[in-house]
Amino acid sequence: MKARVVNAEARPVLIHGNRVAPLAWMLLSAGVVTAGVWLACTNDVFGGAWFTRICPSALLLFFGVLGVVLSVSTIRTRVKVFPDRIEATINLGRTNTIRAGELAHFRASGKGNDVISASTPRGRRGFQSNRFHRHYEVLSGWFDRNGGEPWVKHQQFFARLTHQTKTRPVRNAISMLGIVAFYLMTLAMFPGLFVLNAYDGAHRERVTCTVTSAEAVTLSSRSSKGIGASYAGVGFDTSDCGRMTYSRTISFDNHEAFARRYNGAPGPYAFTVGGGSFWVRAHVPWMRLGPQEYDVSKPRGS
Repeated sequence: MKARVVNAEARPVLIHGNRVAPLAWMLLSAGVVTAGVWLACTNDVFGGAWFTRICPSALLLFFGVLGVVLSVSTIRTRVKVFPDRIEATINLGRTNTIRAGELAHFRASGKGNDVISASTPRGRRGFQSNRFHRHYEVLSGWFDRNGGEPWVKHQQFFARLTHQTKTRPVRNAISMLGIVAFYLMTLAMFPGLFVLNAYDGAHRERVTCTVTSAEAVTLSSRSSKGIGASYAGVGFDTSDCGRMTYSRTISFDNHEAFARRYNGAPGPYAFTVGGGSFWVRAHVPWMRLGPQEYDVSKPRGS
């Protein structure tokens, strides 16, 4: 009977956080890495624009690898509690064995002072855990027995801090969704727009749209003309393709005359557009992204 008690006490207790969120992040980031590798290796998207291929691919690989590293770091961070020691792993570091009385500095951090960490006198070894991790009370009990004076002082100091007393799953879920949305929006903008522009240049399509009216407009650039720059263009209202905007060969000196020629001769015209942005216009209308236009047939009677 005594032997069973000893074996039960010798069995380590693992303290770690929820694995669902970091695993989901790792899968998402692995998908981003895969997309980056595919973009770097394929000619289907960028054609011969090798420099444009390198930049978006490198950005995707950077964000993807960073996400994988952070996810793996979160998953690896854990503490094993034995009767005579603890074995702590922090991020990608090696596992440290810490025995009674070896930790000299305890501290609390995080938004609600919910992260507890400590280190040895020279700061070479230590541990890190969250007060809301699974089985944290076992770790706290181990320090009550073996933490010595540094742990007692930390507990006295911690009692005076404003700290979180219970988990907030709803707030944490909303925060995580916000981070994921920001992450995906960042990838959609950088390098998403560069990829779309390059794809348009390599995949031009000829479409016929019925022009009902045309007007001279002032546009803001989203690519090579510079952020915030303004330039002249002509906006076409069509009955079957939505709003089309043409700016190549157009300047502020001729855009009004150019628009009048089409406005006086409505009807079907052939537009050369980027295949990617035109597909987005047709299938994802809520993005409100106008197609990239490279050419328009001459107005009738000219």
